Amino acid sequence: MNVVHVDGLRCLRALLASGLLSLAALSHAQPTAPAASVRDQAREALRFGDFAALERLYASAARPGARAPQTGTELVTQFWRGVESISDDDLPVSEGYFTQLDLLTQQWAQAHPQSAMAQLLHAQVLRQHAWYVRGTGTYETVSSTALPRFETLLKRSFEQLQRHETLLAQDSSWNLMVIQVGRGLGLGHARLMPIFDNGIARNPDHDELYVEMLTTMLPRWGGSVDIIERFIARAAQATRDTRGLEMYARLYSELSDREVKQRLFSATRASWPSMKAGFEDRLSRHPHVDHRNAYAYFACMAQDRDALQEQLRLLNGSYVRRFWGGTPDRTYDDCKALARQL
Repeated sequence: MNVVHVDGLRCLRALLASGLLSLAALSHAQPTAPAASVRDQAREALRFGDFAALERLYASAARPGARAPQTGTELVTQFWRGVESISDDDLPVSEGYFTQLDLLTQQWAQAHPQSAMAQLLHAQVLRQHAWYVRGTGTYETVSSTALPRFETLLKRSFEQLQRHETLLAQDSSWNLMVIQVGRGLGLGHARLMPIFDNGIARNPDHDELYVEMLTTMLPRWGGSVDIIERFIARAAQATRDTRGLEMYARLYSELSDREVKQRLFSATRASWPSMKAGFEDRLSRHPHVDHRNAYAYFACMAQDRDALQEQLRLLNGSYVRRFWGGTPDRTYDDCKALARQL
């Protein structure tokens, strides 16, 4: 048996139906090559149906404080991003793919009732299936047949998380998923804030909780920019002793990306000196090219030519498009032109 991949899905379904392929057989499939990151390892293990490998990987990644040495990203976030990436554009999937994945993860969860990863994985796959059915467009673009199925799948995911709350009492990924699923079910930021608070108390290093809570506060989910800014101020204060102003810079960066775009310094109370200090704090611990690209982008937005020129010099051409807004190539060229005006 090869990879559980879109090209092999028809064969997979036939084998499952005929009883020729068991969950145990899937759990012993191995990737053809080792992956460098936790994200890639999780992605490949899930594609191959190697749930035992996922268990081992999660046991290591979910430890509070475990971070990728170069980027500083918490490993548990890399793990779940790997799971989510099975539906990336370069790996097209189908409804049948998700239906089989729902079944396989449910079987693994039932066979391993005391495994936190197994219970979380099944909830996560149901959530991804729900969004596959719905699509990412606005509410008005969702078909009348897709919406009930979306809600049914999300409710199944939420029920899975509720059913295993006691088992997952110390795992902040439970809190993360309750926020994600609850948002889709329309629970709103006020009802989900206690879930966030509990998750941060469990694992203060789980940065993705901040990002998901901020997303829940966006206007499209019933929040507002003002609510988000008060949340950012609270998060920055709570993390200042250990992280400096890193969280301030990161969360205002998220607000820019998800809502106000290049109007950050005109549409919000964002302080460039505070953001600048936050980028410096992050780079002092993790001098990764991704963070330096983000720093340069916001320095340009703030018209801080000195900082922009210095970051471009340090980047030395290491341009990463996803950190330069909605029109990255044009913005990058414009920012280089601004830096040359010094």
